[in-house]
Amino acid sequence: MSEYLLGIDNGNTISKAAIFDLAGREIQVTSRKADSEYPQPGWTERSMDELWQSTAMAVKDALSQSGIKPQQIIGVGTTGHGNGLYLIDKDGRPARAGIQSLDSRAAHIIDNWNRDGLHDQVFPFTTQAFWPAQPNALLAWIKQNEAQVYQRIGAVLMVKDYIKYCLTGEITSDFTDMSGTSLMDVRNKCYSEELLNFYDLADIRPALPTLVTSFEIAGRITPDAARATGLAAGTPVVGGLFDVDASALGAGVHQPGQVCIIAGTWSINEIVTSDPIVDPALFMTSIYTVPDLWLTIEASATSATNLEWFVTQFCAEEKTEADRRGISVYDVCSEMVDSLPPGGSDIIFHPFLFGSNVQASARAGFYGIAGWHTKAHMLRSLYEGVVYGHLSHFEKLRDAGSQVDVARLSGGGAHSSVWTQIFADTLQLPMEVPDGIEIGARGAALSAGIGVGVYKDHADAVATAVKIERRQEPNPAATPFYLERYAEYKKLLECMQEPWDRLSRLKQGEQSDSE
Repeated sequence: MSEYLLGIDNGNTISKAAIFDLAGREIQVTSRKADSEYPQPGWTERSMDELWQSTAMAVKDALSQSGIKPQQIIGVGTTGHGNGLYLIDKDGRPARAGIQSLDSRAAHIIDNWNRDGLHDQVFPFTTQAFWPAQPNALLAWIKQNEAQVYQRIGAVLMVKDYIKYCLTGEITSDFTDMSGTSLMDVRNKCYSEELLNFYDLADIRPALPTLVTSFEIAGRITPDAARATGLAAGTPVVGGLFDVDASALGAGVHQPGQVCIIAGTWSINEIVTSDPIVDPALFMTSIYTVPDLWLTIEASATSATNLEWFVTQFCAEEKTEADRRGISVYDVCSEMVDSLPPGGSDIIFHPFLFGSNVQASARAGFYGIAGWHTKAHMLRSLYEGVVYGHLSHFEKLRDAGSQVDVARLSGGGAHSSVWTQIFADTLQLPMEVPDGIEIGARGAALSAGIGVGVYKDHADAVATAVKIERRQEPNPAATPFYLERYAEYKKLLECMQEPWDRLSRLKQGEQSDSE
């Protein structure tokens, strides 16, 4: 009887279940929407009960549609978006709605911490920048604004840990995910009461989950979870991992010097190193899933999700065409972009619909639109603007001493050969795109495979289960067009900083200084 691995991936909008054979091939992928709510400006939440139900149904769908028997699933791995906050109360129930990684309610807390110089004090512990959706800021916000909820907190979990809890009844997190929360002493790989004291969160220490490795068996499917998902009770579930680690592993990145770029909801740009890179100019250095290795990340919520928004708001005609032709609307968008050559649009786009790496008040914008521009011009500028956002992160990695010869590209942007070519031309690097669609889920599944002994280690898992689908070389003739526009992109960033701040105050109902 054949054996399979299950990877569960909970992003900000979709719960996915993917079954892989032991050679890493996707056998069945199913998904269920996990609806978000926006109760106030800047808030992004969802029901934790509904999240579990959508995940359980995705797993059940994957089993039924594949025809695979529950006993053939020999290991389960979980991954999900980093940051955000999923709280369990002292009775083991959700303490409030889950807070997602696009939430910005705690931006003022970050502003206050930065103004008071707190970052310089905690950086030796955390090796990462502050972000409004990190658990440290969200816990401080809840303590200030939802005191009753704060007092009832029994466990502080990431999204994949909540799903793992629903599957096993065990409260754990793994080193990769928690090392990205600013709640850990990253270099010493432990929690620190001294660090928590800086945030006035020392009283939350008992609620921080036990830490396990990504590939360590952390629990087994309970009878209740078996009924909900269709999995066999007793199936091993490993510790799971931060989605950036899962995507890197699923793309085959497992050695020092390898780079992974993820063009998805977030712009993720990460390099694996033997020693931690400790540089305040960088977004994050965290613990990698491979033992004794580190992951340095430059990231912001500025990538392919901008295209999803544009398609939702403005591409009804393209959706109709895609349905008529039996293709994805995103394929139609890529064709429109490809209809214009490099340099074919002089519009500049800032991809800051859901956040930025510039300042908390930054917003998206198309600059330089004229009456003769078409939707194709706007789409090309959007594709390019997303790549410029990645490039701004990549420059910081290079400035910190990272030597890169080739990059692995995954996420929604990697599905488009046009977008991949813009990445190659702009970053001036070959882009290798791994096979498969659900790269993060595969990373979670490979972790499960290591945990149950299918693979002896991460190198064996990658050699067995990851293949390169295509490699796109940079076109030197196109690079000057992109770098010229990137220079204008950066100049506009500088010009817009004060206007963004003023617009932010207008949104909050404040009068401008001139009034």
